Amino acid sequence: MAREGRKFSQAERPRGRIGRIFGGLMARLNKPAYHWTVEQLRPVKPKSYLELGFGTGHLEKLVAKKLKPAKLTGVDPSPLMVEVAQKKLRRFRKKMKIDLLEGDDTRLPKDGPYDAITALHSFQFWTHPATTLAEIRSLLAPGGKFVLVLRLHGKRSKAPNPLSRNGDEVSAACKALQDAGFVIQGMRGISRNSHGIVAGIG
Repeated sequence: MAREGRKFSQAERPRGRIGRIFGGLMARLNKPAYHWTVEQLRPVKPKSYLELGFGTGHLEKLVAKKLKPAKLTGVDPSPLMVEVAQKKLRRFRKKMKIDLLEGDDTRLPKDGPYDAITALHSFQFWTHPATTLAEIRSLLAPGGKFVLVLRLHGKRSKAPNPLSRNGDEVSAACKALQDAGFVIQGMRGISRNSHGIVAGIG
């Protein structure tokens, strides 16, 4: 699953001054998705939380503030975003265990189970979605929730994830979730280009 030799866009791995600007812009645009995701997780009252592609750490901070898990974990492929998120979450370290790691969807932590797992606008960068979804399922605790928020793409998309290049990304993602053993519990269009899916394992 190595991705060596491929050139990464700023959207996939923000870097440098432009990466900081891009990350901040995306965080502002993603606020509706962050708040919607937290509302889906409230009933779970998660003690452990994992996010794939946490970016600037805005959602991690919101989860820490609103849901107060004992363990907050995340993976992101951008060293810059790991640095930014670490600073954003510094004040919560006395109240919970925080572990932010550099890595993509092929390098998830092995210390499950997690009561809540999220992936916001990172799905399009997964090169092996079936493998990643199977691993997420293995990390999710019984009764837990996985919230997947898609940034919708058209057929002309050059996204690494083949399902994101599908003409109907939502249906393709739902089928992949079900094939991985998830049960779809809810869906909602969050904005014109953003769609949320809530899944569990029964």
